Amino acid sequence: MKMIQIFGKVAYGNFPGTFSRSSKCASECFNLNDCILSWRPSNESCYHYSYLDQPETITVVETGREENSVVAFKTIITGTTCPISYTDMEFKMTIPSDDTYSWKKTGNSWSLNGCRDGWTQFDRTNGISVCMKAFEVTYLKRQDAPSWCSTQKNATMIGMASVEESQWVHDQLHSTYNYYGYWVDGTLTCLPTCDFSTLNYTDGFTTGSAALTTTNFHMGEGGYQSMYLAVATLSHVKPATMLPSSGNSPAGGIVCGYQLKN
Repeated sequence: MKMIQIFGKVAYGNFPGTFSRSSKCASECFNLNDCILSWRPSNESCYHYSYLDQPETITVVETGREENSVVAFKTIITGTTCPISYTDMEFKMTIPSDDTYSWKKTGNSWSLNGCRDGWTQFDRTNGISVCMKAFEVTYLKRQDAPSWCSTQKNATMIGMASVEESQWVHDQLHSTYNYYGYWVDGTLTCLPTCDFSTLNYTDGFTTGSAALTTTNFHMGEGGYQSMYLAVATLSHVKPATMLPSSGNSPAGGIVCGYQLKN
């Protein structure tokens, strides 16, 4: 990891942290694991931008030397010397979960989309946006699923807010075995009919039962006080992609996610 400094400014980016010593703005960002960008504007302030704030986007614009405004990107550089020119560089940062964030260059500006590389963004009808990714985790017990996302990916086990989301997860499943599935957030009571008034999510941003339509949700036999939601192959009841599970049998993976903030 290195810091690449250019004359520029942050044109859009919420949630910056402030640092008192502007002369060490970039070096202090480098020493902070969560800092992805520093900005020292002409007034000698210093701002740090953290991926932990999960910003929906950050936009940086190149400026002239006369503005005396400096931004510094934290990025992966191979070799031991700085490149001759930054204009053709790909700015990319690795975070402790081994995920990466990449900046997209357009003309004289760079933009950082809130989703990590390889994660997919969904813009929900309630106005929030989330990033999610499906992970194959062999024999994952339901009781261990929430902590897997938090400890391995600094994310949360995410619920399905729409049929579109659950169908996208369904396409990520790595097996055609009929009841092969991935854990998602959500519990409800099925005795044996599922009572949707008991539907509960713990991820903090999923609500409603829009994904649990009569064609997308296979109730099965039910019969348990608490049933755990999963996305499964369910080839015998197409086009259904979701079902309630007792949690007694392990799943083949999990869907992790996080909410973007703007």
